[in-house]
Amino acid sequence: MVTRVAFTEARRVRSAEYLEAARVSGAGRTAIAVRQVVPVLAPVILAYASSLIGLAIVYAAGLSFLGLGVAPPTAEWGAMLDELRPALLTHPWVAVLPALTILLVSVLFNALGEALRRRVGVREELR
Repeated sequence: MVTRVAFTEARRVRSAEYLEAARVSGAGRTAIAVRQVVPVLAPVILAYASSLIGLAIVYAAGLSFLGLGVAPPTAEWGAMLDELRPALLTHPWVAVLPALTILLVSVLFNALGEALRRRVGVREELR
């Protein structure tokens, strides 16, 4: 998905006049890519990728809760919730901290992605 966003943005930038001016001035393809294209693409890719981190955290926690995630000695929020499953009927508040942590971190990464997207000025059609 990130490559699709990068490809779309690169196609938009490809027809920019400043790239034609760099070609006419004698700059090579590598120099144009490094000095002109990458600084335009990097913020867009960073904004989109940072919003995907929250989604990845929720997916990883869900898979670990189902027992399909990382191995048990590794600490993971979904695995913590899975270990608390027998106690949920008698003491449901013990699951609040891992669940709130998953929620808070995923919301924070989504908010970071949105803030970067607004700051960079990413168009809505790239979503």
